[in-house]
Amino acid sequence: MHSVISVLSRIKNIVPELQNALPNLTFHEVSNAELDKQFKESHIIVADYDLLTPHMYSLPQAKWVQGTWAGVNDLMAKVTQPPPFSLSRFTGRHFGALMSEYVVANIINFERNAFETHQNQKMKQWIVDGKIEEHRAIFDLTVGILGLGNIGDRVARTLNYMGAVVFGYGRRPHLNLEDNPHISKYFSNQMLPQLLRECDYVVNTLPETQESKWLLNGDILENCKDKQAVFINVGRGTIISEEALIKALENKWISGAILDVFEQEPLPTESALWQMPNVIITPHVSASCRAKDIAQQMKDNLEYYRQNLPIPATVDFSKGY
Repeated sequence: MHSVISVLSRIKNIVPELQNALPNLTFHEVSNAELDKQFKESHIIVADYDLLTPHMYSLPQAKWVQGTWAGVNDLMAKVTQPPPFSLSRFTGRHFGALMSEYVVANIINFERNAFETHQNQKMKQWIVDGKIEEHRAIFDLTVGILGLGNIGDRVARTLNYMGAVVFGYGRRPHLNLEDNPHISKYFSNQMLPQLLRECDYVVNTLPETQESKWLLNGDILENCKDKQAVFINVGRGTIISEEALIKALENKWISGAILDVFEQEPLPTESALWQMPNVIITPHVSASCRAKDIAQQMKDNLEYYRQNLPIPATVDFSKGY
């Protein structure tokens, strides 16, 4: 195995972190991919997908590329056929924990109206009323998780540990609840409306696939209106169009939305979502791709590569993730 690994990435400190994790290897930072001979000759590459895409079919020596991001939907939209090398996604051992923190923090903020409390503080007002005083705890809530992969399962376990009743939704027809005691009920594809009717919060963690794209479009969120559910999106923005989401909010089918991902990113300044009082917007940061986590996954996956074993989270181009 060649000891020089090319790195094509904008992530801060990624080369030093890779070098710390794998001190016996040499990492070559690519500054100009078009002219970089070492990059063209590398067997192993660490890369951001958007920087890699223009060179997908002009890397004749590449055997394996370790991606630095979890989502590959943008890459899938641009490739015409699978590349001549294996590509593994960055899943991050801490992704689930980071997204769980985001979900829990925002549920607490929303339930306790922390943003209004902050506004009161700026105006030097001591106000105790509404949700600031009378709020639900996590153990009062029923939360539906769309997608029970590594991230969705970790979010589900965290919420259940804090006392929430957790329902799960996924593609598989059945889920053994005895093996998954943190899930109280499981809903397969055709049962999504029923899940929406029973939840106080609905958390999307699904990747973008043909099955999940625009899954919540149309009037399906009308099923949330009796419980006035809050929608949290940490999966992909294409689960629902901005138009459909705004319709659900304006029609009061859902009582709020906590959004980290969007149909279009960055969210355009003219979007009505910015001004909606029951919407919380964050700029796709629920789980950042941290250099030290990428380096650790690279170290782990390198052992699979050396032993000629299947590398976890290898992209299946026929499935789209």
